[in-house]
Amino acid sequence: MADTKTELIQQLVATYAEAYQNLGHSSLMGKIVALLLSSPKPLSLDDISEKLQMSKGPVSQIARKLKDHGLIEKAWIPGERKDYYQAVDDIFGQAFRNYSRSMKRNQEIAVSFLEASERIGNGGNDAELQQLQIRMEEMRAFYDLMDQFNKNFLSTWEKEKDAIRKESA
Repeated sequence: MADTKTELIQQLVATYAEAYQNLGHSSLMGKIVALLLSSPKPLSLDDISEKLQMSKGPVSQIARKLKDHGLIEKAWIPGERKDYYQAVDDIFGQAFRNYSRSMKRNQEIAVSFLEASERIGNGGNDAELQQLQIRMEEMRAFYDLMDQFNKNFLSTWEKEKDAIRKESA
């Protein structure tokens, strides 16, 4: 592990960059999130660009995307005209909610194709249609169950987060 605070933050930034890239997102998204997680105060786009040694254009573009996903937010700094950003209060819960929404879309896909296959149905005589219906019913059931688990998980997470914050106060 790192010997200095700077090395530790650099490792965090690199690790988040790789993790975001592995999830199919921009590595810059991960870098910005990691930087904001490690900053006790909001950072301007200039600050972020300087710390990441990147031009401001891509940083601004990705910051907007992260804001749209509810992971970061603008912070008001009295007397400042620049835009400042910080990680949202419950960034981990918000990231999970984003993930849960994508799972909800999978559930909707299953329902849509299940209904379409039932409309086409040949009285149960078509093996391909039967296979599709079975798989779409499995997919719907899978994502229904996942949705229930996700809701329970978020409820448990809220309690855990509150307990951590009480201990830290």
